[in-house]
Amino acid sequence: MEKIFNSNMHCAACKGNIETTLKKMDGVLEVSANLVNNVVKVRYNEKKINEQDIINACKGIGYKLEVIDEDEQYSKEKSYKLDLIKIIVGLVLLIPLMFFSMSDMYSGLIPDALKEPLYLLPLVELGLTLVIIVIFFNYYISGFKSLIKLSPNMDSLIFLGSLFSLVYSLYFIIKLIVSPGDYFVYEMEPGKIMFHTYLDSAAMILVIVSIGKLIENLSKRKARSTINELLKLRPKYANLIKDNEIVKVETKFLKAGDKIIIKEGETIPLDGVIVNGTTSVDESLLTGESLPIYKEEGEKVIGGSVNKDGSITVLIDKSKKGNVLSKIISLVMEASNMDTKLTRKVDRVARVFVPVVLGISLLVFLIWIIIDYATNGGNPTLGTHFTSGFDEAFSFAISVMVVSCPCALGLATPISLLCGSSLFAKNGILVNKSEAIENMKDIDCLVLDKTNTITNGKLTVNKYNIFSKNPAKHNQIYTIEKFSTHPLSEGIATLLSKECELDKNFTMISNVPGRGVKGIYKDETIFIGNDMLLNDEYHGETNEALNKYLDEFKTEGTLPIIAFTENEIIAIFSLKDELKKDAKEFIQEVKRVFKKVVLLTGDNEIIAKNIANEVGIEEVIANVKPDGKGDLIKKLKEENYKVMMVGDGVNDSIALTLADVGVGIAKGSDVALASSDFILMNDNLLDIIDIIKISKKIRTNINFNLLWAFIYNVVFIPVAAGVFAPLSFVLSPMYASMLMALSSVTVCINALTLFLYKRKIQ
Repeated sequence: MEKIFNSNMHCAACKGNIETTLKKMDGVLEVSANLVNNVVKVRYNEKKINEQDIINACKGIGYKLEVIDEDEQYSKEKSYKLDLIKIIVGLVLLIPLMFFSMSDMYSGLIPDALKEPLYLLPLVELGLTLVIIVIFFNYYISGFKSLIKLSPNMDSLIFLGSLFSLVYSLYFIIKLIVSPGDYFVYEMEPGKIMFHTYLDSAAMILVIVSIGKLIENLSKRKARSTINELLKLRPKYANLIKDNEIVKVETKFLKAGDKIIIKEGETIPLDGVIVNGTTSVDESLLTGESLPIYKEEGEKVIGGSVNKDGSITVLIDKSKKGNVLSKIISLVMEASNMDTKLTRKVDRVARVFVPVVLGISLLVFLIWIIIDYATNGGNPTLGTHFTSGFDEAFSFAISVMVVSCPCALGLATPISLLCGSSLFAKNGILVNKSEAIENMKDIDCLVLDKTNTITNGKLTVNKYNIFSKNPAKHNQIYTIEKFSTHPLSEGIATLLSKECELDKNFTMISNVPGRGVKGIYKDETIFIGNDMLLNDEYHGETNEALNKYLDEFKTEGTLPIIAFTENEIIAIFSLKDELKKDAKEFIQEVKRVFKKVVLLTGDNEIIAKNIANEVGIEEVIANVKPDGKGDLIKKLKEENYKVMMVGDGVNDSIALTLADVGVGIAKGSDVALASSDFILMNDNLLDIIDIIKISKKIRTNINFNLLWAFIYNVVFIPVAAGVFAPLSFVLSPMYASMLMALSSVTVCINALTLFLYKRKIQ
């Protein structure tokens, strides 16, 4: 059984702690925690454990889990009103606290009533600090639980930083109450010690970190904007036909087999087939296709598309979970959490990050204590900054704890992948395997299938000649092609429909495998097919004109189709698979990017070479079966090429799987191309240029985020530890907390810049 839980995790260490804890449970089969939408997916043996066991296990280490349904993992957005109120109240209290804590700098502004006794003002500061701690006490609870369970996270660092600052300040306040004559606050007095507390740091750490987390969460919400837009495509209600009546029901109750009526302007809730009516549908938000698409009876419609013209009746053929919209949403979200070599490395680092930081913090404290007490007799090395050696060592240790940021490291990759996959989806491209984004940087060879990739996949009549002058024969050919299921019949039927009428006197129309079709009219059989069918069934006189046309069409690389009876040649048609409108422009673009471009097809060599010459491809491999396509990919890889394969996902599945990057072109509502790394929701070849460019931008974005997270921690942890103290460059806990919040926000904002991408080629 699989359950989906919403959680309160918020850093890479949280993600690691939850996954590690649950994986240790007997009965848990698989765990996947997503830091971007705070969701945990658990697959488990329900005979051994239940969902409450999972919730309790996480509760024990400081995390709250709540069971949600499949849609809620994308749509359930936390309200940040309470967080905002807490931050506003915290800031209102923090301002006077900061003013009082720095009172020695402007003692004239402090009311005389607060100056005597000396401990009165510190007690006021303590009161303000305690209120702020109560407001943000969740950090204390979470941090404490994580420490007790030996699963420290970012909350543990914040908790310890704030707690130690509070305890140390309480220690000083007690000393001030007991021995007020030993200290001075406003004016330096000989023989007395400057009084200073860290109450401002204890409070500010909580407030500043909360501000940073709020900005980070809002950035994540923006990153999920594409998913939210897609979710809005699913209407809440639908008109269900039940017992010959129309009943308004919630969409979530619809199932495969239901019939619904979609009125003009309404959104189609689930995938289905039109059983009554015709219309034009807008699929732009799903496929990137800007123009409405004409649909008639028997054609599929996609859930989430908009009915633009007239009322239609739709038979639902897929459940909510299996429809295109759900698959798109799932792929966009899952792309941010896919297990790649890079994310595995980052997760391993993040898992040990907090314990290492705690160790460094303790080491820094001990080093400064030794320096101050061994060389300065307990006096601070930096006398202008600190009141005692202990004060100095304590400040540096707290700063190390507070400045370190596992969030920036843990968010660097998934937040960029989410924004990137959302950007892909906006352009009609789905990411099936996010590791392919990283692989794109090495691709130097492009292999293209012909049919449905370079060409439209629909054969149309290029040239033709009618030998028979009998109109009845023309009508018979049209009738056979109109009612035939053969894929080559449509082009001829379309041509003849302008001048011919249907003849319904046929007793049978059937396919001739590998040859064509035939229809029986009274006692006469009419054949329509290739020259092999002609050789098998034609017994009349040799037709020199026919032979001339056959040679001409074959030389041109088109497919000749002959209509005939046993004794008479009726007509010959030349069928051609037309190029896609953007094929030539696409080939020009990819030639600038790849070392090698290959056209790979099962068609005959003449047709393949003609298509290749038309678009500008030099290397052509024809007459290749599906397994042969896979062999070619292997051969290219053995020659040290990094291969991208583009195909329609049916007979190209072997090659798509073997390629370093596979790009499948979805047909209609089929987005479940498991063998593809990327899925094109429409057949615009220029989307492949987008794959190249967007992948590069995502890699650059991830690299910047990781570099920033790495440099930030490598630089500021030593600074916070006091390495540059001899140069009078000291980082107080207050400024350390600001930097920590800034580091996570920087990563999120940088990831959002991916949405600035605009396609240059249209």
